[in-house]
Amino acid sequence: MANNHSASYVILALFLCVATFGFVHLSLSHLFVIVLRQVSVTRPYGFQSIFTIRRVSTGVALSWLISILYAAAFAPLTTVIIDPAKTKDVCTYDGCEKPLLIVAIGVFAIFIAILLTSYGFVLYKLKTIAYREKMHNEPEVTRKKIFRFFYFGAHLALYVIVSTLMLVGAALILHNVWLYNRFRNQMRNDCDIVGYIDTLIRLETLAGGAVLLWLVRVVFDAVVVLLVDYRRLLPWIANNDPQPLHDNQIAAARASPLQWQNNCFNCPVFKLDINLHPWDFKN
Repeated sequence: MANNHSASYVILALFLCVATFGFVHLSLSHLFVIVLRQVSVTRPYGFQSIFTIRRVSTGVALSWLISILYAAAFAPLTTVIIDPAKTKDVCTYDGCEKPLLIVAIGVFAIFIAILLTSYGFVLYKLKTIAYREKMHNEPEVTRKKIFRFFYFGAHLALYVIVSTLMLVGAALILHNVWLYNRFRNQMRNDCDIVGYIDTLIRLETLAGGAVLLWLVRVVFDAVVVLLVDYRRLLPWIANNDPQPLHDNQIAAARASPLQWQNNCFNCPVFKLDINLHPWDFKN
């Protein structure tokens, strides 16, 4: 499909990286966040004991490892992209290229279905728990978590839209790879240069469009994070110049026209003033 002197190598290699490592890593990350949200609501008291720092770090490392191994499985296809002359020796169309592309399309569809189903199930679970808290006149803690989970749905919606478009693009790329190999095998008998070039241009266009969509997703993910968590990222924006009372803060207050006393805020009981003035009992 390309060689060292063609831009097709870079475009197709980037598409292969995005469709394998990037997609699987992002899917596992979203799934991990959904699981964390469900456990934090269903088992709030045992959440910290279940998801310790070591276990969370292990989960993150496993997501990276699975993504790298999945991308490494497409190494023969990468070799063919770099040097098409090795197609018969390394990765033929029927024995390697077609199965790998079908696997990639299947992984796209499976992860999209799993994430949509998981998000819907957890959202339904959150609504059920929030309704139960309201009926039992309990503190509505879950209601706030539902709103944050709705905000996470913006990331998931963007993921589903981009992944669906990439799924369609991968199916079109599979069809064009079949056309490319047919033109290449018939080159000696029927030298259809126009069809060969058109197919190669379509492959480059589809791969470039998929990479561009992925970059757009990265940018909009950052925008969603800024819109949702701007209070945490930029606390000075939402700050109305409050004056928080620190621990053991003492302020001077006038108890009578001729006397002053110290009032202690957020102080332990043993630090309170022992000697009380009659004015202290005034409402």
